[in-house]
Amino acid sequence: MLKYRPEIDGLRAIAVLAVVIYHADPRLLPGGFVGVDVFFVISGYLITALLAAEWQRAGRIDFAAFYARRARRILPASIVLVLAVMAAAVLLLGRYGEVFDRIGESAVASLLFLANVYFQYRSGGYFDAPVDGMALLHLWSLSVEEQFYLVYPLLLMLLLRFFPGGVKRRLVVLALASMLLAEYWVHILPERAFFQMPARFWELAAGALVALSTPRALPVARDRWLLPTGLLVIGGAYWFTPMWGYFPAAGALPAVTGAALVLLAVHRGAVDGLAGALLRTRPFVAIGLVSYSLYLWHWPLLAIDGNLRFDPAPISWRLALCVLALGLAWLSWRYVELPFRRAGGTRPARALAIAAMAMLLSLVAVVGLAQVDRVPPDARRIAEQARTDSPANRDTCSFDFNQTVESLRPSTCASRPDQQPTVAYWGDSHAWAWQPFAWHLAEASGESAAGATMNSCQPTVELDVEGFVKSTPNCIALNRLALEWLASGQVTTLIIARRWPMGTPGGDIEPAGLEAQIAGLEGAVQQLAGMRRILVMGPLPLLRRPA
Repeated sequence: MLKYRPEIDGLRAIAVLAVVIYHADPRLLPGGFVGVDVFFVISGYLITALLAAEWQRAGRIDFAAFYARRARRILPASIVLVLAVMAAAVLLLGRYGEVFDRIGESAVASLLFLANVYFQYRSGGYFDAPVDGMALLHLWSLSVEEQFYLVYPLLLMLLLRFFPGGVKRRLVVLALASMLLAEYWVHILPERAFFQMPARFWELAAGALVALSTPRALPVARDRWLLPTGLLVIGGAYWFTPMWGYFPAAGALPAVTGAALVLLAVHRGAVDGLAGALLRTRPFVAIGLVSYSLYLWHWPLLAIDGNLRFDPAPISWRLALCVLALGLAWLSWRYVELPFRRAGGTRPARALAIAAMAMLLSLVAVVGLAQVDRVPPDARRIAEQARTDSPANRDTCSFDFNQTVESLRPSTCASRPDQQPTVAYWGDSHAWAWQPFAWHLAEASGESAAGATMNSCQPTVELDVEGFVKSTPNCIALNRLALEWLASGQVTTLIIARRWPMGTPGGDIEPAGLEAQIAGLEGAVQQLAGMRRILVMGPLPLLRRPA
């Protein structure tokens, strides 16, 4: 067993409080989400310290005992949380069919420690549900850690056995490879960079490298700067990370570096002074002890409350929910976490068998609760009609904003594939939604209709200005091809549409951006002035919250 260091619980408190405050209102702490990255570093440090101490003591790593400890530490509180969220969803959200279904799906994924994979494909997409309503979204980080635990003990054992003098060097190489992978993914597949364990490995490895460093018998003078410097770097990351560009990748480096410096100070015993005393204070240590349960409970309360509202809750109410989460966290720690963590006398094989049975029973309970249908038949029928009230060829005949555009969609996307289109529709997903109207208009005069549409891509000429008009290279490529096609003389009737509310005063952009967007649209219309008919569709009613 490792010697208990209250400073690590203090660091846990700083990490979890940042996440909770950020989730209560990002304006309070814009970079508070990097508290999760601080947790990753702490986890890498503690796990490596335990495994390395066992190797040094026994010359081996007992994998069964390791996973039994992890099961006792992680599973009880997470199972209770998932089951509680499912029960609350049945009672409070059972009438919201799609929201309820998503919670059931994510509950299964969370119990299988695949939440990060699930949310990678269920969040961030243009037509995905808002992430602030996903009650188990935060469990993605737990899945990342568990996936790390599946591969890391074996990796560390192999390094210790076959490269006893070069463990740290090889771990540094693996960490750099992980960081480069994250940097690559964040530019082409940002959801993968955020959610997948290989892109987060380097953060856990940073803590591992600290654990593998040689502790000093007595800290030297320069070591006393490690702790306050690390805390200052973490504080800067909590405030400035959103300004530092892509995240995670290099954007997570300040938070990871600060956490590693704090842990290095603890590892070397350099914890004297004001910074160390702050981490050892009773409130910080107390919050650190319940940090795991606090992390589990705070987000579902905020998410479920948000799903029950049409308008955002006031910040005072969201903070009150976080205080309630702190109370639930203490109950979870006292009556769920502690009893199971103290049950260390159970043989590892028996403990793992009990854990597997508990997971299986929990999955059965979740699947059973997910079958509860509290939606009135008429309401479900109407909701299903509304959900499917869109052209069926969305995936094949309209571009997503992250798709590379080399040519417009094939002739099979026209209303009459064997006839040259003379009616066109151009714009973002709102323009694509006008496809049935365009097809009807073309059919009435015996013509064919086709479109050039991309999610979040406004129909404009390219302007030399900063902001939304420049958009993305994919949007620019689509608009260039669209203008070439529309200016060729083949199209006689053009329908232009977009999500106009993004350009309204007090909306999502600044006045300068709005002026640029208007100029871009005017430029497009001027280029196509010789066309017989141009229809610009006005804004549609916008339901900002699900009914």
